[in-house]
Amino acid sequence: MAEAREASRKAEEEATLLRERALTVEEAASRAWEEALSFKSVIADLDKEKGLLKTDLDSLRESFQKMKVEHVSGEIARSAAEEAKRKALEDLEAERAQSRRLSDDVERLKGELLEKSGAIA
Repeated sequence: MAEAREASRKAEEEATLLRERALTVEEAASRAWEEALSFKSVIADLDKEKGLLKTDLDSLRESFQKMKVEHVSGEIARSAAEEAKRKALEDLEAERAQSRRLSDDVERLKGELLEKSGAIA
């Protein structure tokens, strides 16, 4: 009988240990579940942030593309303006040269006219 009591006491101790282990496992499982829910929330937040960042990136790419087009258009306009300026300066110089030639011709003709007037008088 003493052996039966001893076996019963050991069985009760083992049952108590098993219950304690079961509680520990349940607590660990509960913490793991809470942590999983927390991770799920973090993942959702990260997905939202990723979406916002993607939208920002797309917007920045579009803005950059517009800036590139504006820059190229500006370079074309600047080049055209420089070409127009160069052409205008060439035309101005040609007009000045023609004006000097005409002025020289007028002075020469005045001189010839004065000589002819002097010869007639």
